[in-house]
Order: sequence, then C-alpha cells, then structure tokens
Amino acid sequence: METRVEPSALWGRIGAIAIPLGVILLVAATAVHPSREDVMNHTAVFREYAQTDAWIAIHFTQWAAALVFLGGLVAVYFAITAKREGPGVLARFGLAAAVLTAAVITMLQAVDGVALKWAVDAWTAAPAEQEPAALSAAMGLRWSEYALQSYSNILLGLTLIFFGLAIAYGYAYARWPGWLAAASGVAWIIHGLMVSYVGLFDSAPRLVALVLLAAWAFVMAVQMWPRSHGHATRAAAPTGPATA
Repeated sequence: METRVEPSALWGRIGAIAIPLGVILLVAATAVHPSREDVMNHTAVFREYAQTDAWIAIHFTQWAAALVFLGGLVAVYFAITAKREGPGVLARFGLAAAVLTAAVITMLQAVDGVALKWAVDAWTAAPAEQEPAALSAAMGLRWSEYALQSYSNILLGLTLIFFGLAIAYGYAYARWPGWLAAASGVAWIIHGLMVSYVGLFDSAPRLVALVLLAAWAFVMAVQMWPRSHGHATRAAAPTGPATA
C-alpha cells in the first residue's frame, strides 16, 4: 500500500512553516536595523546609515523574510483551492495581490537597501562643495522609498484582506483567524496611506497591524499543519464488483 499525501496537506505544511518563519525573520532583521536617530532627521539618520556596515545584509534579510511570508500565502491559496472549499475568487485576488506585493517590496528593498546606502556613503565622503548635490541625490532616493513604502503597505493590506475573507467565508480552516488577517490588512492600508502624506514613522495603525499579523501567522501555522490522521490517503488497489 503506497501512502500518498493530499495536495492540501502538502501545501498546508509549507504554509505552516513559511508564514511564521517570515514573521520571525522580519522581526530579527528589524531588531538589528539601526534606529538611534529620528528617521525624519535626514542628515542625522543618513550618517547613521553610512556608519552601518551591515545595512545591505539587513535589508536582504528583510526582503527574504517578506518573500518567505508571501510564499506562505501562496501556499494558503493552493491549500484552499486543493480542498475546493471557500470562495475561490477571493483567494485568487489574494494570490494576485501577493505577487504584486512581492514585486513592490523587491523594488523597495533595492532602493532602501542598496541604492540609498550607496548614496549616503557618497554624501558622507563628498568634498564640501559637492555635499549639497550628494545630499539631494540621497533625498531623491528617500522620497522614492516613501512612495514604495506606501504602496507596499497598501498592497500587503489588500493581500491580507483577500486571504482573510477567503478564510472567514470558507470551510478549509477555522473562520475566526480570517478576521485577524483582514483587520491587520485594514491597519496596513491606513498606515500606508499615512506614509504617503507624512513619511516614515511608527504609527498606531502599524503597531496594530504588526501585532495582528504576528498573531494570525502563528494561529494559521497551527491551523494549517496537517493532523496525524485524515490528511494522508492510501492508494488502494482497484476492486471488482461486490459479490455475495
């Protein structure tokens, strides 16, 4: 008898690992991110960035964390559709939004994690007469970062709302965690809109979004991990018609 793992169980295992792992990696990378200076005091914070040798490595880790987390959401999509339970349209919108979010976060980390580092290093090393031009170049990248931060937060929020509603109105998993994801998504959207007007800052909606996201990630890890029974099927040999 050959044991075969159902597709929903396989995707469930992937999601159960990837979603919380992405959150853990993001928290770890953010914890070592330089943050002594006021993020809106550009000359002070640019000097801090220039003195941080691990800047690029930190942002590569943040990028990897985001991709792992979003990969976990892709696993949620396939786990839901493999079971053919729940609103598939919402899940498909969530999948599309996750792909867009991954693309925008990649651009964000390229600007913030690589281009900005080169710009602030050039500014701190520039002779006095070239400092204003070098600072202007760094500020142009900073403003691009604001835009990418805003759009990435909004897209992440939409992704979580679509997946949250697909879970809340489906039958693949317990419904209540879906509302956690949707609420986190709303908070991410609010913060993303605020960034476009204010710039980089730690808002109350962002804190709420992070707490709800972390709670949802670990709840979903438990929900998605297949139980020891009922998620593996055995391919039995075909049987003939019943006989007396």
